[in-house]
Amino acid sequence: MKRLLYLSVVLGIVWHATSAHEYWLEPDSYFLTPRESSPVRLFLGEGLKVEEEMPYRYSKTSIFRLFSSEGTFDLARTTADEAKPLFSFSAQKSGNYLLAMERNWSYITLEPDKFEDYLREDGMEYIIAERERLGESKKEGKERYSRFIKSLIQVGTKRDNTFSKKAGFRLEILPLNNPYALKKGDELIVKILFEDKPLAGRTIFADNRDGDTISKQRLATDKDGVAKIKLDRKGVWLVRLVYMQRCTKSCEDADWESFWGSLSFGVR
Repeated sequence: MKRLLYLSVVLGIVWHATSAHEYWLEPDSYFLTPRESSPVRLFLGEGLKVEEEMPYRYSKTSIFRLFSSEGTFDLARTTADEAKPLFSFSAQKSGNYLLAMERNWSYITLEPDKFEDYLREDGMEYIIAERERLGESKKEGKERYSRFIKSLIQVGTKRDNTFSKKAGFRLEILPLNNPYALKKGDELIVKILFEDKPLAGRTIFADNRDGDTISKQRLATDKDGVAKIKLDRKGVWLVRLVYMQRCTKSCEDADWESFWGSLSFGVR
């Protein structure tokens, strides 16, 4: 029994790093009319290809909030543990509605080659270089990770500045223009903040799913933490990145800590 448990944990770790590992929030539609309802789901997958729908986990969720022009609402208090889908969203008034979820630390350990494959895949070559500088290239990767998940929904035709609200996350993907004021062919400008400071020169990805067609853009932030994304397709969009640094506090089981950010929305 112990051996089977150990194998399941190891397989889960490898799966996290080499297969589906993005989390994002997705309603059935990002465009709703007032009083129209839509389930909101938490998906696990890769490149907007859904591998699994995840339940709400009270023990793993530090923050779950809804922002609107009417105020901020704490969904963590009203969402049932293990709920799947998370809840049914509806709004009386037109406007932007921003969902924000923070999931707390999880831990993984990977063999050196698998760890570096994962770093390279997610645009963290700077950690590969740091491991080499520290003489740790042949050392297994011990990491803890947290997730910062945002999703923007448009109700009716009215737009407001809810899209630009900060969720208070350590890693924040902040649109500088309203995704719902844009159409196919326009540019979305985003700013990446870590601990409220611009994150410069870091890789971000913009995934799109239009029907069964999935595409991906790889970009880098400038010196101000800003990147411009060409919204070249309609459908579901996911802006995402992973930022990693040396773990320095409460790090008994990790040498590195990573922060996974995502922002989902729709384009017509």
